[in-house]
Amino acid sequence: MADKNIYTVVVADDEDELRDAVCTMTPWEALGFHLVGSASNGLDALELEESLEPDLQLNENPMPFIS
Repeated sequence: MADKNIYTVVVADDEDELRDAVCTMTPWEALGFHLVGSASNGLDALELEESLEPDLQLNENPMPFIS
C-alpha cells in the first residue's frame, strides 16, 4: 500500500471562537493534514510559520500586529 502524504497546517485568526471551531471541527487527518499550530495574531502566526514551516497556513487578513 502506498504511503499517503500528510501535509501540515497552521490556522491563524484573532477571533477565538472561529479559530477554535476551524481547528476542532475540521477533519484535518481525513483531509490529509496534520494541524501543527494556531495563532491569535499576526506576529504569533509569523513565528509559527518560521519555526514550523507548515505546508499550508490559513489566516484572516488583516491580522492584529501585522497588516
